[in-house]
Amino acid sequence: MKFVFETVAESQKDALTAAGAFTDNLLVVIERLTQLNIEVSRSAFEKSSELALVCLNGYLSKENPFVRNSFFKRSVG
Repeated sequence: MKFVFETVAESQKDALTAAGAFTDNLLVVIERLTQLNIEVSRSAFEKSSELALVCLNGYLSKENPFVRNSFFKRSVG
């Protein structure tokens, strides 16, 4: 009977060890995916900001006739 308990205890110990290793590996994967998501989000935000600045600078440039027309329309009316 003692042998059965020892075998069951050993099996449970091995199962817990395997579950612990799996959990550690899973946490490493989740951490790396989170880091990648942060890097991609940061890069997308930077590109979006750069594009917004280019569009704003283009809109506000002195050669843009739409800016002058909208300014004069607002000041007249």
